[in-house]
Amino acid sequence: MSLPDESEISLSGRTVQTDWIIGIAIMIVSLSCAVAYYLILSTIYKDKELFRMASYKFMFFLGVFDVCQCFPHFVTGIFTVNQSVFHPLLAKAMGVIATPCYVTFTLLTIFLSFNRFIQLSSSNLEMFFFGGKRWMIWIVIACSIWILFVSALSSPWATIRYIPDWYSWDYDTELPFSKYVQKVEMCIEIGGIFVSAFFYLLIIHKLLKTKKQYLISKSYNAEIKVLIQATVITVYCTVLNVLWHNYTWILPPHLWSYTALNFMWICNSAVHPIIYFIVNKWVARNKFSQAIRHKIGTKRSGTALGAVSVFEPKRRMEKATHTDHTLVSVKF
Repeated sequence: MSLPDESEISLSGRTVQTDWIIGIAIMIVSLSCAVAYYLILSTIYKDKELFRMASYKFMFFLGVFDVCQCFPHFVTGIFTVNQSVFHPLLAKAMGVIATPCYVTFTLLTIFLSFNRFIQLSSSNLEMFFFGGKRWMIWIVIACSIWILFVSALSSPWATIRYIPDWYSWDYDTELPFSKYVQKVEMCIEIGGIFVSAFFYLLIIHKLLKTKKQYLISKSYNAEIKVLIQATVITVYCTVLNVLWHNYTWILPPHLWSYTALNFMWICNSAVHPIIYFIVNKWVARNKFSQAIRHKIGTKRSGTALGAVSVFEPKRRMEKATHTDHTLVSVKF
């Protein structure tokens, strides 16, 4: 994102009151996302049945990089209230944490979509790509990209920093390599969302092609619900990533445009917890309904969406299909 010159700030509509409102809102939203995400991650980590699955391992590490972004966002709320970054190195440090974590989050989302497609397609391919300790190779690849971005943004030749005057982030274009780091980030984020969408389209095609088989196995409805969630997430990420790097296509170069995009980035860390809690609530309601049916002797005709809940792993369903134990992933 490229922000206007500071001489235009007087025309932006920013006031002391908006500084406080936006700053406090940033702190509240980022802290809330971090707390919600902590509950999800701790549940996955403590549940050995979940954590032994490759897809949940991806979800755990994806969540770690996602929740790490909440810290610099919270600090930028303090920057906004005070209209100061206090020290250039502090502003640089926040960029070193936030951007590499988001890029790595994007990569892990791609890996997760590929993992889900392979799980649905072939157990042999799943074993080849993710069996045993091979899932760690994918994590190492993602962490290697993280290290590269951290190194680049920690150097004196490239920086992305928060601009309190504009309630948003921008690369320091006066540094020689900032534009190159920005281009690589853009390629990963925009390209990654379409790669992930491609794998989900293949999954949808596979499900439609073998619809009868999945209906018989009682996992079809669960998988469709996962894909609906993935579609919502993909649309959200597509809008965020495209507008973040090309906001001038449809948004005016105004303070509130930059503010909205910044909040979209912050709220990206809320998408996963919201999806998880909604799904878990549905599962709890479904399980209660099943218990009632069982007591009155009614034949069970549906299946719980245990496949997409971090609280209700289904070992029995796991043996029946490869798709039932995978969570959806989102900003990218």
